[in-house]
This record gives sequence, C-alpha cells and structure tokens, in this order.
Amino acid sequence: MPQNSIYAGSVYENPENPANEYDPEKALGLLAEAGWDQRDSQGRLVKNGTPLNIELSYASKTQETYLTVFQEDLRRVGIGLNLRLVTFATLVKLLDERRFGLLSIGYSGLLFPNPETSYHSSLADQDNTNNITGIKNARIDAILEDYDEMFDVEERIAAIREVDGILADNYLFVLSWYGPYQRFVYWNKFGMPEGTLTRVGDYSDPISMWWTDPEKQLALSGAMRDESVQLDVGETDDRFWLSFAQTEIQGDGGQ
Repeated sequence: MPQNSIYAGSVYENPENPANEYDPEKALGLLAEAGWDQRDSQGRLVKNGTPLNIELSYASKTQETYLTVFQEDLRRVGIGLNLRLVTFATLVKLLDERRFGLLSIGYSGLLFPNPETSYHSSLADQDNTNNITGIKNARIDAILEDYDEMFDVEERIAAIREVDGILADNYLFVLSWYGPYQRFVYWNKFGMPEGTLTRVGDYSDPISMWWTDPEKQLALSGAMRDESVQLDVGETDDRFWLSFAQTEIQGDGGQ
C-alpha cells in the first residue's frame, strides 16, 4: 500500500494528508514552473545549461529490483538518477552529516511517537541528530512543548496527526509503500498469546510477549538431532485481529 504519512497504517496518520499518486506529467509541470523547462540534445531537462541529475544512496543490493525501475522511469522523462551503493555504516554517516541528495533508509525504534527528537527546530542545525531534514517549524515546536504534558490519549493522537499533516505538506520525504501485514520466521519453541501480536502489531511484540515453551523446546531439540522427526508447522496466516474487528462491528449493531 502506498504511504502518505510518516505514521502510515496507525492511529497517528493524518487522514487529510494529500495522496501523492504517480503522475509524471504533473511532475514535469512542477519542474517547468521551477525553471527546468528546457532540454538538451540528449533529451535531458536542463536549467541554466545544467542537466537535472540526482544521486540516490542506498545500502542493500536487494533495493535495486525497484530502484532501477525508478531510474529508468526518470530517464524517460529527462531526469538522471545516479544509484550509489554504499555500506550501511557509510549510509548512516551520510545521513547524520546531511551529505546526500536522496537517501533510502528506514527509521524505527520509538515505542510511542515522540516527534521532538526528529522534528524540533533546536536540532535542525546539528549533525548526528534525528532531525535529518533540518526542518524548522514554529507550529511543530509549539505542539512539542505541550506534547509531553498531554495525558489524554485522544489529545496526544490529535497532536501527532497535526504534526504529520505539517510534515506531509512540506514534502520532506519521498514515501514508499508498506504491506498490510507482518512476516515472522521463528523457531518452533515459543508460546504466544491469541493473536500472536498486539492489535497494533508493534515490532517489539515477540520480545515482550512471547515465551519459551519447555515442551516445544524439547521437541525442537529432538527434531534437530533426528532429521526424520517432523514438527507441526501450525497456522501460517494469523487473522485473529481482523476477525476480532468484525466481531466488534457486529456487537455494535453494524455501526
């Protein structure tokens, strides 16, 4: 699913964010307004005699599956994209020191949204912070000053949604997509609650909610010693929370 939010797929996503559909012709129109309205003999967009070229740094060759498609699409409309494969350590260094044109990376780690560390203007001019875009926005700063003292859940959600809307309107990121599911590979030795993950499916759920089942552990150890032993695979597609949501709807009289 295409992302239109920093908090895509969560309650913090601002539903009013613009949906940026793939539209090359509209993009070319915006570039023309910005002065990229001429082409050279090779069909490249130029401004003041300089071709439009962008460098995109990334750290995994697996990304080339789709980055090369993106590169070819840009070439067809006159934009050059230089794909630069680097180590992850180099990628992080380029990011922290803000030495990049475009950079492909995923960020996570906060159990609950805390936008101060990523978007407060006090960090905008400092290297090695999470304010990697250098955004300075007075309204975001004002929200963040109140955020840590908000104890009402709905108020906190509304605050994050407003921040999300400001970020979306400033187009600091080229958002990609996400799958409406999570994949896990794990040893068949764990016990877990009904539903496997929490309702919001946080990435830390297996760390905080699963436990080692002694009987499963024993069976697994035996199977590892004896290749003829086959363990029960169990369900591979868990839709507990989807079914639970339907039960809730029915319980509310379909509302």
